[in-house]
Amino acid sequence: MSVARELGRLARRDPAIEVHLVSNENFFVFQPLLPEIVACGVEPAHILNPIRQLCPDVHFHCRAVESFDPTAKTVTLAAADSRHRQTLSYDHLVLALGLTIDLSRTPGMAEHSKPIKTLGDAFHLRNHVLDRLEQADIEPDEGRRRQLLTVVAVGGGFSGVETVAEINDMLRGVIRFYPRARVVGTRMILVHSRDRILNELTEGLARFAEKKLRQRGVEIILDSRVKEATPEGVILGDDRRIPAGTVICTVGNAPHPLVSASSLPQDKGRVQVEVELRVKGFSDIWALGDAAMIPDIKRSGFCPPTAQYALRQGRHCARNILAVISNRAPTPFAFGGLGQLAVVGHRCGVAEVFGLRIAGILAWFFWRSVYLSKLPGLKCKVRVAVDWLLDVVFPRDITKFSLERTDRVQRAHYRRGDVIVHQGEIGDSFYIIENGEVEVLQRGAGGEPIRVAVRKAGESFGEIALLKATPRTATVRCLTPVDVILLTGRDFRTLVDSCGVLRSRWMEDVEDRLSSPAACK
Repeated sequence: MSVARELGRLARRDPAIEVHLVSNENFFVFQPLLPEIVACGVEPAHILNPIRQLCPDVHFHCRAVESFDPTAKTVTLAAADSRHRQTLSYDHLVLALGLTIDLSRTPGMAEHSKPIKTLGDAFHLRNHVLDRLEQADIEPDEGRRRQLLTVVAVGGGFSGVETVAEINDMLRGVIRFYPRARVVGTRMILVHSRDRILNELTEGLARFAEKKLRQRGVEIILDSRVKEATPEGVILGDDRRIPAGTVICTVGNAPHPLVSASSLPQDKGRVQVEVELRVKGFSDIWALGDAAMIPDIKRSGFCPPTAQYALRQGRHCARNILAVISNRAPTPFAFGGLGQLAVVGHRCGVAEVFGLRIAGILAWFFWRSVYLSKLPGLKCKVRVAVDWLLDVVFPRDITKFSLERTDRVQRAHYRRGDVIVHQGEIGDSFYIIENGEVEVLQRGAGGEPIRVAVRKAGESFGEIALLKATPRTATVRCLTPVDVILLTGRDFRTLVDSCGVLRSRWMEDVEDRLSSPAACK
């Protein structure tokens, strides 16, 4: 975002320069406030900014990047439905992909824990915590109630500490509305693998933060790892079992698959970058943010993956790209950091800014002031400020939003003559015919459609493209009005991967179809 906004602003009067921004979301989310979304302190929409409004001087593509080719100097994009692809050519490419989450290294963690990296994660975790409160209030068994009201957070960095602190404050504030849950009380546990939390801060501030969390009722388990997660809680490295209704995982960063699959120079999944922010060995590819290893010429080592560095890297990168376009030499990126801030509980924070160490309510107020000033857009600033003011006067809004459709099985209705899938497009769904008939068409040598099969009620189509990871091999058109049940590609793959019998049977059927003239999708 920082690169695109700065490039758009600086190149506004030069029609020869086009700036293209690609993102699979059409909004920018202010991630430092995600824990407050979880804890019902801020409304989700209030930390979102539409990218098209934030970046009026750039060409925005709401698409996912499938691949990039440094030799051909192209980027391949896919639409949200995965059906349509687009290729962009570039003169300069900026990689700001960040890191992804990989929870597979701990058995059960991917299946039974809740990450908090995206807005969707925060919203899902919010609903999950509120659902546990509702369940606990109607649960007759006291032991089960204790489990439902226990929250375990794994990871004692900024994200883990601030999430635990916010959820703990929220639960302590609203538990009075749940009479049976109030009898048992809530339990908050923070598990960290090192000997102190918030290792990015000085030891004194980190110990103060730990003390304040403990005073607020948070149990902190240090020098310990979670070796397994289950539907009933977590198991620590020393075989201690902690029954829990909610497990939050804030560790497990992994390289972005586009980076790890590329030929760019890497170190532990992060792109190796020169001090000018160019990728080593390339004059036209730049990288910054979490996905890049950028030398820190101010403090030695590498730049930390924090927002204050990334914002400045973006603006510096934009100026360096324009310098290269103008045949001027790019300049090294140099920034020493302004400090670190964290909230650790009810109107209490810790901060280290310009060498000064601050703790307590002053640090908390400073934290809010800084992040409010950094929040993009006046509209968001006003809305978040109002949310914070209301939080002082009124209890948290504990409405649990259900995003499920009334009918969870997806169905679709087509008229006679409608085309359900097109030959050559990317397959994203599997279809079962409830009523009606469809014809399967393939292009002949002259391009004319040739009927190769007819499918009736009870039959299916669409599995070949999903199982073989190929484009659709045929077009499916309705001979009559048709009702279908459909599974998304993800649900279909989950189904076949978890059931070997189904997968074997479908694969046999696919091979039979592909070896016959009546091949289908």
